[in-house]
Amino acid sequence: MSMINKNELKQRLIDEGYIEEYGLDRTVENLINLENLENKAAYEMLCTWLKTGKIQKFESIEGIDLKFLRDELHMKNPAIILAYGMLLYDPKHNAIALKREKDRRNCMKPAKL
Repeated sequence: MSMINKNELKQRLIDEGYIEEYGLDRTVENLINLENLENKAAYEMLCTWLKTGKIQKFESIEGIDLKFLRDELHMKNPAIILAYGMLLYDPKHNAIALKREKDRRNCMKPAKL
């Protein structure tokens, strides 16, 4: 696996719409730290995204898959990569957290008349 350049990754996130004032440096660090996980699949996904701009589908983990993250939580690709890393690290706990986030967001939507 190739070494990721922090400055290039940071610029790529800015190009994706991330804002420096809202924790961009922490997001960069979190993405780079995916390399330290025992399961390297999320880091490999990051490397692929940096090369191709695409995210590969992954097998559902505790009911969470790419479609859920994109459609229900409206995540951008870097956030999907981080969520995938979270799911690989602690599937049960992090799947519950992501499902609760979906529920929290749905509670905040105005009722349809």
